[in-house]
Amino acid sequence: MPIHSYLHNTLGYTNYEIAKIKFIVFTILSEISKLMLIGLFFFYSKKLTVFIMAAFVLCLLRISTGGLHFKHYLSCFLASFSIFFIGVSELNGIQFTKFVQLITLLLCIIINYYCAPVVSSFRPIPDGIKIQRAKKQSITIITAFSIILYIFPQNQYVNVGFWMIILQTIQLFAAKILKRRKTNEIPYTNTGR
Repeated sequence: MPIHSYLHNTLGYTNYEIAKIKFIVFTILSEISKLMLIGLFFFYSKKLTVFIMAAFVLCLLRISTGGLHFKHYLSCFLASFSIFFIGVSELNGIQFTKFVQLITLLLCIIINYYCAPVVSSFRPIPDGIKIQRAKKQSITIITAFSIILYIFPQNQYVNVGFWMIILQTIQLFAAKILKRRKTNEIPYTNTGR
């Protein structure tokens, strides 16, 4: 028996509820497959543990704030790979003083507060309560990371988390600008003149 028929006939789900379930399952499988493919690259690069830390920080923030969204798997994969490659392989070798890092994270908190969340066009626009929850979650995550950064000595795991927060904040800011431009565009209408 097909899953759709089972959910509809046996469990009484509506077509809308089944479509939501399919979307969620597809999204989760898509994200897991991308993380696994990118993880393979870092496994062979001998940077898997640093990648896991980067993925943990990025996923925590991205779930609450959203950001740039792509319509196709390949474009999403390439963008994700680029962010991880830049954060783990390129920027992770650059370390600032804790003071500079903490000031930068404070700036990230401010940007996340004003920009979050930016959701996919496939999802409904969040209401005021969900928007405030997303803002509070992003502030909490970055603040918690700032405390960890302050307490722990400099190391590649804390440093990659710092860079992933910056990269996520940059792409969130870019997503907010792009979304604002799209909403401000006036569609062409033929007036018949």
